[in-house]
Amino acid sequence: MKWIARAVVVLLLSVPEGSFAQPPAAEPVPEVEIKGIREVVFDNWIEADGVFRIKWPSLRVTLRSSEDVKGDAIVGRAYFYDKDRKLISRKASIPKANHPDGSYGLPPLIKARTNIEAFIPIETAVKEAKWRTVLLVFGDRRKLTAEVYPRRDSSGWKDYDFPERERLLTQLKAEEEAKKTKTSLPPRPAPANL
Repeated sequence: MKWIARAVVVLLLSVPEGSFAQPPAAEPVPEVEIKGIREVVFDNWIEADGVFRIKWPSLRVTLRSSEDVKGDAIVGRAYFYDKDRKLISRKASIPKANHPDGSYGLPPLIKARTNIEAFIPIETAVKEAKWRTVLLVFGDRRKLTAEVYPRRDSSGWKDYDFPERERLLTQLKAEEEAKKTKTSLPPRPAPANL
């Protein structure tokens, strides 16, 4: 029996270090929440209508991430609609904005559980078309979040037509399924007849 134990020890010592290491855990997907939206006049320079404007009407969007994430990894889009829910304009990325603290756009690293602000300009064409609602899509490329502003009625992002809609619906369905499987208890066994 001792020779078997020695053979196992010799065999284990001959295996390269790290061979028994567990595979790396999947990197957590940061969840970016839209914590608030307000109409403001942005006091500094912001890119609007293809040029930089000063003191321009904008939407201030407060975001918060569940994990540390690079600023350039954040997806940010805005879709402006009229009163008939017809798409007037779209902003395909977070515009460049010069913040009072000297930063420009989103910070290079967004710290977990820290509020940051992004600004979306209300462009001239949108103002002239008398926009009524804006639908904002933010998040990591793997997990998006959507919010409608202002909330005038019970309608949410599901009632609007935009490119990320199907992806968000699939994501929502997967989250609901995960909750069901996580919270559902196994069925009780039938009582045994004695």
